[in-house]
Amino acid sequence: MTTDFASGTHTSRYFAALRQQRGLRPGQLAALLGASNTSKVGSLIRTFELGEEISEHWLQRLVAELKPDPEELARCLELDRIEAKRQLELKRVAWEIWADQPIQPFLTIRYMAGVYGAKEVPRAFCNSHEQAEGWAADELKRFRCQGFLNWSRRQRTWYDRYGLNPQRSNVRFKERSAGTWMQLSGSAQRFLLGSDGQFTTKGYGLDHP
Repeated sequence: MTTDFASGTHTSRYFAALRQQRGLRPGQLAALLGASNTSKVGSLIRTFELGEEISEHWLQRLVAELKPDPEELARCLELDRIEAKRQLELKRVAWEIWADQPIQPFLTIRYMAGVYGAKEVPRAFCNSHEQAEGWAADELKRFRCQGFLNWSRRQRTWYDRYGLNPQRSNVRFKERSAGTWMQLSGSAQRFLLGSDGQFTTKGYGLDHP
């Protein structure tokens, strides 16, 4: 379980102030928390103070050691809850605008676990949703793969391996991460394999808010 203060919060700044009032550096505080690796946990504490998430385990240890005032902590948590709700609504509005933009339909192909590609539906097969679904099923059968047709940013058709058992679904904001891409560890860049076998980082839902 983690407590997410990703937007840089009143709560994390309050804990930073409590540490500083004690005249402690992050590594020194980590030692007081019983960390075996004070450098690593000290860095974790500092990144938490700057707004990153922290595990429930270390959060509870910070509370036990720094002894925040319950009323002040509750006030900070409530302010963060309000801000998180505001940020979520901003993201929802941005996503809704993005999702309403027209696209060239494309097929996402799962070549194997963790390896995905994308291929545009030829315009000759874009006259109807059903026609595009037929083309997508044939392509997946040819590749012997699973995948899904992106008819629009709000409508997908999922297929089992070999293009079998098509099932349409609507994409909503809560399911906005249902798209598929590859991503290197430590990098924010999303990418897919294009129809030419080269990496592509544009289009195909890679730019969603």
